[in-house]
Amino acid sequence: MTPPNPRTVHRIGALVLSIAVAAGCGTAVAAGQGRERVAWPKAALNAAAAVKVDGAQFLSTAQLRRWQVDLDRRGLRATGGPAHERYVGALSQRLKAAGVREVYFEPVKLDRWTANTWSLEIVGGAHPGPVPAASYIPYSGVTPPAGITAPMVYLPPGAKPDSGLAGKIVVFDVPRFAVAEKLTIATALGAYDPRHERDQNAPMIRPYIYFGAVHRMELALNAAGAAGMVAITERPMTYVPYDRDLYKVPGLYVDEAAGAKLKALAAQNISLRLKLPAKVESVQTRNLIAIIPGMSDELMVINSHTDGTNGIEDNGPNAIVDMAQYLARLPRASLPRSVMIMLSSGHFAGGVGIEGFVDKHAGDGLLTRIAAAITIEHLGAKEWVPDAGGRLVATGKFEPAALFTPDIPALIAASRKMQRDADAAPSSVALPTSPNGKGTANDNVWPGEGQYFWGRARIPTVNYITGPYYLLDWGPGVTTSDKVDYGRIHRETVAFTQMLLDLSRTPLAELRPAN
Repeated sequence: MTPPNPRTVHRIGALVLSIAVAAGCGTAVAAGQGRERVAWPKAALNAAAAVKVDGAQFLSTAQLRRWQVDLDRRGLRATGGPAHERYVGALSQRLKAAGVREVYFEPVKLDRWTANTWSLEIVGGAHPGPVPAASYIPYSGVTPPAGITAPMVYLPPGAKPDSGLAGKIVVFDVPRFAVAEKLTIATALGAYDPRHERDQNAPMIRPYIYFGAVHRMELALNAAGAAGMVAITERPMTYVPYDRDLYKVPGLYVDEAAGAKLKALAAQNISLRLKLPAKVESVQTRNLIAIIPGMSDELMVINSHTDGTNGIEDNGPNAIVDMAQYLARLPRASLPRSVMIMLSSGHFAGGVGIEGFVDKHAGDGLLTRIAAAITIEHLGAKEWVPDAGGRLVATGKFEPAALFTPDIPALIAASRKMQRDADAAPSSVALPTSPNGKGTANDNVWPGEGQYFWGRARIPTVNYITGPYYLLDWGPGVTTSDKVDYGRIHRETVAFTQMLLDLSRTPLAELRPAN
């Protein structure tokens, strides 16, 4: 570990971000306690609390619930949009109120695709008129305000798009399929399931798995020269894909009832009018970065993302604020490394936030000072799955979780300890699903925001994540505050604080891969 420099330790918080500020890419957040009434713990903690975390020194489960309800009410926080920016601002004020003094914004450039209105209409035939279109396919093409009108064709499951679809609006089903639960984490090093809650051979259906077909169809229809696309699905208010690649074929989601109507008409040479007057504009989104100074200019990073679809996607930042109020009350001398809180933008825009962070700091030495990163996402998730009528119902179980990490023994051991400390059952510790991935949205090393740190910059990372059925749902009436367990969020928060402090005392050489 790098020994503390007596000339800079007393001002390490300002030092860490001075590179960004000097380059004109960091903006300090003005002090202020915000308007929220939060019962923040105030008492200073002693050095022993940095060795054994005191679970009584965190926010109440009632406060965690209030923040979850607040996040649901904010609705879709599309990257760089007004709802997203308001949440980033709220988090900056919460960190200040939690006692974190060094809080900054780093701007990130983004070519942002936005749609505020869309529609679908049958043109001609015996029954012309509107067809309910639930939502848009993000970052798909753009139509004029009057829309595009083209012949409709239905592409049955298994059929491959070809040049015969040129100039057509293609209707297709999003295939809903199950996989064995053990195959969702094929690289698991072992499961933590002391109560035997899961059957690893049981079928598992999750939208984040089967909605990958939409991206593959989008690529194929772009290549075929299709005029538009309409995806039929039982989850029509799903925000997928979100790789921020700009496609040429405008697309909408419809539910199964509307899809059945379209399929019945597809053989009758009927045309559709599809309106998706989206706009693409260059905007600036923001990473929110904060520093809690320690006794070294090496850094431990705590990360989650701020954009998202609903309260579970992502409630990691709320837990990180809770971690911050604890860490900020510890004596500086009890923190062997400084702590960087990195609340990234752009998860729903192909990882543009961490990508921008890595690019900005590739040559200034900041990345090499990061000993390890911990990314936490989708905390406290309970399992809800569709019943026979398609309505989500609780199973009484927790959603399976995974801690992804490179093959670094110290990180694997820390991940296993976290499982036990939080009683995070059922969960698995897993190696990268695609070890040779490039760390991009469409070539990731594992599913989760933390994959960008490891895939793009080889920053040793542990990424905790769940993938509940409701993860990507958005729109009016979507709520997750009834679908999370606040006692578990508390346990997870305490356990991650312990993990962070334990890894802060781990020698740097033990946090690096063997080769």
